[in-house]
Amino acid sequence: MNRLWQDLRYATRNLLGRPAFALASILSLALGVGACAAIFSIVDAVLVHPLPYPDSVRVVQLKEISAKGTRMPFGEPNFVDVRARNHSLEAIAEYSGGSAATMMTTIIGGSEPVRAPVYAVSGEFFRVLGVAPVVGRTFLPEEVKSGAPVAVVSYGFWQRQLSGKTDLAGATLRIDNQSLAVVGVLPPNQDYPKTADVWVPREMFPPETERTAHNWNVIARLRPAVTLAAARADLSAIGKQLKQENGEGTNASDFAIIPLQEFLVGNARQALLVILAAVGFLLLVAGTNVVNLLLAQMTARQKEFAVRAALGAGRLRLAQQFLTENLLLALIGGAFGVLLSFWGVGLILKLNQGSLPRANEISVNARALIFTLALSALIAIVLGVVSVLHFAGRPLQDGLKEAARGQTTHGAGKRLRGLLVVAQVALTLILLVGAGLLGKSFVQLLRVDPGFRPESAVVMNLSLPSSDDKNQQKRNALFYQQLLERLRPLPGVVAVGGINALPLTDTGADGRFLIDNDPTHTGYADYRRASSGYFAAMGIPVMRGRVFDATGGPNAPPAAVISQALAQKYFPGADPIGRTIQFGNMDGDRRLLEIVGVVGNVREGGLDDAPALTVYANAFQRPQSYSLSVVVRAQGDPGTLIPSMRQAVRSLNPETPTTFRTLTNVYLSSLDARRFSLVIFGVFASVALSLAMLGLYSVVSYTVAQRTREIGIRRALGAQGRDVLGLVVRRGMTLTLCGVAFGLAGSFALTRLMTSLLFGVTAHDPATFAGVTLLLANVALIACLVPARRATKVDPLVALRYE
Repeated sequence: MNRLWQDLRYATRNLLGRPAFALASILSLALGVGACAAIFSIVDAVLVHPLPYPDSVRVVQLKEISAKGTRMPFGEPNFVDVRARNHSLEAIAEYSGGSAATMMTTIIGGSEPVRAPVYAVSGEFFRVLGVAPVVGRTFLPEEVKSGAPVAVVSYGFWQRQLSGKTDLAGATLRIDNQSLAVVGVLPPNQDYPKTADVWVPREMFPPETERTAHNWNVIARLRPAVTLAAARADLSAIGKQLKQENGEGTNASDFAIIPLQEFLVGNARQALLVILAAVGFLLLVAGTNVVNLLLAQMTARQKEFAVRAALGAGRLRLAQQFLTENLLLALIGGAFGVLLSFWGVGLILKLNQGSLPRANEISVNARALIFTLALSALIAIVLGVVSVLHFAGRPLQDGLKEAARGQTTHGAGKRLRGLLVVAQVALTLILLVGAGLLGKSFVQLLRVDPGFRPESAVVMNLSLPSSDDKNQQKRNALFYQQLLERLRPLPGVVAVGGINALPLTDTGADGRFLIDNDPTHTGYADYRRASSGYFAAMGIPVMRGRVFDATGGPNAPPAAVISQALAQKYFPGADPIGRTIQFGNMDGDRRLLEIVGVVGNVREGGLDDAPALTVYANAFQRPQSYSLSVVVRAQGDPGTLIPSMRQAVRSLNPETPTTFRTLTNVYLSSLDARRFSLVIFGVFASVALSLAMLGLYSVVSYTVAQRTREIGIRRALGAQGRDVLGLVVRRGMTLTLCGVAFGLAGSFALTRLMTSLLFGVTAHDPATFAGVTLLLANVALIACLVPARRATKVDPLVALRYE
C-alpha cells in the first residue's frame, strides 16, 4: 500500500510537472469519454431500456396495410372485427388518432382553463399497457359499457391543475360542455400516447361505421406463449377475410404488428445508431491522440528512465510507476468526462425539441456511470499495454547512448506515432464526410418549397366543445366566423383564415372519396376543413378557379378546393372544375362537394414528403371541426398582433385558452429531427478534426525537435529555408494523405448506412467527398506549417550544439 501511495504521489508530481501533456491528454479523454457517455445514455434510454410497462415486450402496435403496402390507422369496424376474431391477443384497445375525440381540447375545472391532449380509449387500454393508477382507479367495466363521463389524468396534469390532491371526490373537469368525474391518476412518465394528459372512455362518442375512415390507432398485448410471427399469421388471415367480405368497403388487405418500443422509436433508431457509430469514431480519435502524446512523453523521458535504470531501478518497477501514472490520467479524464456527459445530455435534450422519442426517460443514470467507469478502465488498460510494450522493447541503457548522440527516439516509435496520426486523419475524414452529407441534405431540404410562405404570419390554436350535436356545431361555426371577422380589421393584418389541421404538424385525417358519386371511381386523400381566407393567409396560390365564397354559409351549395397534385392524379388531362367529390366517410356528411378551385401543392406531412393529395372543404359548410388553427398574415412583425388576437378571443369567450406560434416556427420545427442529427454529427466531426490536427501538429513538432541537429547540419551545408520547410511539411502531409486515402475508402463503405438520413444527395456525393478532403488537407497543411516555419529559423551553430 505504501508503494501505491508513493507511485500516486510520483505520478501526480510528474503530471503537474508536464502541464501541457496532462491538460491535452485529460481534455482528449474527457471529450471522448463524455461524448460517449452522453450518447450511451440516450441510446440506452431510447433503444435498449424496456418501456415502463410490465412485460413490455408483449405490447405491440397494430396497423392496417393497404394493397400498396401503406401502413394506416384503423377504421373502427375493422378494429371491432380483429378484436372478435383473433386468437393471439390477450387484450386489444383502440385510442383516438385523427377523429374528433382526440388531442388538443379545452379543459375547464382545474386551476385555469387549458388546452391539453385528451384521448378517447377503449375499455382494455390500461390493461394492454399494464398500468395501475397511483391514485384512484381506471374505468370500470360498466363505465366503459355505458360510456360514463369519467376521466383518468396524467401525473403532471394532476399536479398542475388539481394541486396533487389525493382525494378525488368531487374532482371534475368540463370537456366539450360535459362534466367528467376524475377517477384516477396515472404514475409519472405514463403519458402514452405522446404527451397525453386526459383519457376518457371511447364509448362516450358515437361508433363509426366506415372502414375507410382511418381515425383509430390500436395497441394490443400478446398472449404469453404467442410469438410475433404467430400473431402476424393470425392477423394476416383476418385481414384477408375482411377484404374478401367487404371488397372496396375496406382498403385494408392485411395488418401489421410492430413491437411498441420499435414503433415509438420509429425513424430515430437509424439516426441514433449512426450517431452512436460517430461517437465511437470520436472516442478512437481521442484515444489515439492520447496514445500519441503518451509515446511522445515516453520518448522524451528515455534519458530519465535510463538514468533510473542505471541507479538500480528494475524494468518492472518503472513499468509500475508509469502504469500508475496512466491510470491516474484515465481516471481524471473519465471523471471530467462524467461531468461533461451531464452537461451534454442536458444540452442535447434542449436541442432535441421533440425529435427524440422517450426523451423524458433520458438521464445519466447508474448504467451510464458504470459504462463510463468501464470505458475509463479500458482506456487505462490500453495505455498500460502501450507502456509495458515500450519498457519491454529494448535495453533502457540505450537511452543514454542515444542522448549522447543527440537522438531521442528509434524507428519503431516514429512509425507507430505516424500510424496513429494516419488513423486519426482517416477516422476524422469519415466523420467529416458524414457531417458534410447531412449538411448538404439539410440545405437541400431548405430549398424545398413547402407550398406556403412561412414568413410574416402567426398561428393561434384554440378548441371549442366537440360534439355531434348539430346545434353545438353551429355554435362553434358561428364563434369561428365571428372571430375571423374581428381579426380582419386589426391594424397590420393582411389576411386571416383557419384550418382544422395545419401543415407540418403531424395532424389531420385522410380517407377514401368518391368522384362524381361513382362507387367505381374512388380516390384517397387528406381531408381538411378550411375557411375562404386560409389560402391567402398561408400564401398558397390559386392555380385554377377560385376558393370558397366568403359569404357561402351552410345553406350554400357545398364546395371543395383540391390540391394540384390531386387534380393531376385523379383528373389527368381534364378540368376538375365543376366535378364532384363525396367524402362522407370522414364526417358523415354525404352531400356532394363541387370542385370550385385548384390550389398549389402543400407538403402536409414533412418537407421530405411528396406534395400532398388534399381535399379542402368549407369549414363553415362542414362545421364538425371543434379545433381550429387561425392563421393571420401581417404587414410587419406578426408577434405584435398576439395581444390583439388574444383579446378578440376573450371578447367572445373568456374561458377559451389559446396558444400561439409563428408560422416560421412551425416550419422550422419540422426540421428539428434532421437538425438534431446534423448538429450532433457536426460537433463530433469538429472535435475529431481538432484532436487529429493536434496529433499531427505534435508529431511534426516532435520531428522538428528530434531532427534539430540534422537541420542545423543541412543549413550549415547551404540548405535554404524553403528546403527545410519542404522537408518538414512533406513528412506531415505524407501522413495526412495516407490517412485521407484510408478515410475515403472507409467513408465510401460506411456512408451507405446513412442513406435513410439523407435527402436530395447520394451517400457517395462526389462534391461532398472532394470538399471534405480539401478542407482536411488545408487544415493539415496549417498544422504542419507552424512547426515547419519554426524549423526554418533554426540557427546552425545552436543546432550543432543541440542535445
